[in-house]
Amino acid sequence: MNLRGNVLVRIKEGSYKTITLKNLIADTEKRIYIKSTGVVRVLEAMYTDNLKDVTISGELNGDVSHAIKFENISYRAIQMNGGLCGVTLKNITFKNVNNYVIAGERSNGKDFANLGTIETKTRTFKILNCLFDNTGSIVFGGNFNKDKQEDTGLFQDVEIAYNTFQNTDAGSVCWFTNVQNYNIHHNVVNNVNPTNNNHNGIFSMEGNGNFHHNKLTNYQGNAIRMWLYARGTVPTTNSIYNNVCYNTRKYGAFELQEFDRNIMPGKTTRVNMRIFNNTVGKMNTSKDWEGQVLDLYNISGSVEYYNNLGFELFSNTTQPSNMIHNIGGKKLSVDNNNQYFNNRNDAVYDDTNFKSKIAGIGAF
Repeated sequence: MNLRGNVLVRIKEGSYKTITLKNLIADTEKRIYIKSTGVVRVLEAMYTDNLKDVTISGELNGDVSHAIKFENISYRAIQMNGGLCGVTLKNITFKNVNNYVIAGERSNGKDFANLGTIETKTRTFKILNCLFDNTGSIVFGGNFNKDKQEDTGLFQDVEIAYNTFQNTDAGSVCWFTNVQNYNIHHNVVNNVNPTNNNHNGIFSMEGNGNFHHNKLTNYQGNAIRMWLYARGTVPTTNSIYNNVCYNTRKYGAFELQEFDRNIMPGKTTRVNMRIFNNTVGKMNTSKDWEGQVLDLYNISGSVEYYNNLGFELFSNTTQPSNMIHNIGGKKLSVDNNNQYFNNRNDAVYDDTNFKSKIAGIGAF
């Protein structure tokens, strides 16, 4: 159904086994808002199919900021089919979800071929200000593989921001497998992967984008795993900055890697990276891997690396002064003003806010 103007749809307060939202298409430059009259509890799942410019929000006036709740879900909380352009999920609570917490289906993933047109990719999908407590992963996308001539499930301009992820052993909290220009910022992650020993990326993103102003504590895995490629013929420049990463059982803070299957002349190209003003401490307490600021594989784009602060890191050999585990032997175009300290008290004021003691160095 096509709805003219900005439209507000209210879900009546109460408990629902399932909720289905289907064929909600907002008029050009307008939005459809799905909100509740009070606390709404979903007992099994929400299903969506063919939405455009729709906001699903648990915001309420007064003291209730997250009025839509998914708790004790045996499978997937939100299962999303078909179109998702302009869809925003915000102010929703997810607790004890056994499978993927929010997931796309084949109709916007492996079965949705990107033909290079605006209609054949999913644009401006957002997850904002949600609470994820003991849930599975957010998973979306298809694949880009030149060897298989596959370009499916492309998401563009994804935003994941102001969310809290905690108390899960799921591996990745968020994974997009074919994405252009993501923006992941102002998220809080705590107590993730206490027993999961896979080589995890807390955020795993295949494509290009930015990662900034996130705080991760007491976890296992890279804070973000960037498998890099950009759309078109002109390289993009993306950044990792103003993040705090503290106390990992395994691995370093950030991973950069590039695969030949993702670089197709005329269609995709390299990504240039800037990593700056991050605070990273107490990496790889298991001492079975390098615990540095950056795990750097042999990417073809340039790397600028500066103003990063590290403390209590771990190396199997000699602690690198620049705090990089340079697996590919990459030569950096910029490597300035990165400072390492053996003791936390020399680097930051406390292990809550992690404010740097060195002006201009570290996250702020």
